[in-house]
Amino acid sequence: DSYYGGNLLIVLPDTFGTAAFLRDAPDWIADWTGFRPDSAPPIEGGEKILSWWRGKGKDPKQKLLIFSDGLEVETIEETYRHFHGKVRMSFGWGTNLTNDFEGCAPTETNRLDAISLVCKVTEANGRPAVKLSDNPAKATGDEKEIERYLRIFGEKDRLEQLVKV
Repeated sequence: DSYYGGNLLIVLPDTFGTAAFLRDAPDWIADWTGFRPDSAPPIEGGEKILSWWRGKGKDPKQKLLIFSDGLEVETIEETYRHFHGKVRMSFGWGTNLTNDFEGCAPTETNRLDAISLVCKVTEANGRPAVKLSDNPAKATGDEKEIERYLRIFGEKDRLEQLVKV
């Protein structure tokens, strides 16, 4: 907070699962600018965060949600319509904006498929790193470590979804 004065205080809650984060987050996190519900379905994930803010006595209209996980135009429009007037929003269109070549080739090919440009931490100080994610298909890390982290943080609200990249 002292470095950014509130301007860049955006929570990425899904590292060990949004449900676990919201359950265990200290109260002062509710004062931050907003959340980026990255790997949960946008409307479902956003509603859980709005409910959490209300439970902390915060007005969601004063907060910001940044949606960004593999979005397509239809999802952006649906999410915008759902949250309009409830919370400030931004959309990080990402891969499907910068590499939207699907169906552009005159013949069927996978040579134009989007690729993931996201760097993932694999270890820190010689210890394996884990990301559980709200989408089990996006979990990263050693399988045994993932299982260990799931025993600690739980699997509540994790939902398997198609990962395009």
